[in-house]
Amino acid sequence: MDWKPFWKIVGDAYRPDPIDHFEALKDRLSDLKWFEVIEFQARFDEAVASANLIDLWGAATLINGGCSDDGFRDFRVWLVGRGRHAYEHALKNPDTLADLLDGDPVDGFGLDAAALRVYEAKTGMSDFYDRLDRAEKDAPPPPPEGIDWDFEDEAEMKRRFPKLSHLYPIPADASDE
Repeated sequence: MDWKPFWKIVGDAYRPDPIDHFEALKDRLSDLKWFEVIEFQARFDEAVASANLIDLWGAATLINGGCSDDGFRDFRVWLVGRGRHAYEHALKNPDTLADLLDGDPVDGFGLDAAALRVYEAKTGMSDFYDRLDRAEKDAPPPPPEGIDWDFEDEAEMKRRFPKLSHLYPIPADASDE
């Protein structure tokens, strides 16, 4: 699947409510042939992997009040689900996410499993990951791209993400009280 139809499906499926979003993506994918569902998932995984950027992880840490490896993957799933415009802008400058958010944490709510569910419903088969050729699916992801920095450094957070820092205030350290 080319990127243009991939982003069209993602954009058409977007809903503000995470459950509605997941169901809308499944509905949109159910219009595809089984092999197109697998192609969609391959593109989805590629987009998630391409968002493995250290500054984006810093922004996710600020937005969600902390961010483990798994939490960062869920954040990237959410970001892909927001569509091409939000995704591409956030990869260039994570602070642009402040234009989309309202101060609440975010979560991908399993959007990356929508294609699996549709494939299983269409085919009755459980060979989705074999067909996707995911031999390395359990391998840890590569480290994020970019120069590492301290996500707990409040001044650095504010410097890198001024708009997000305003929307997601950094709580005062308990030791400061």
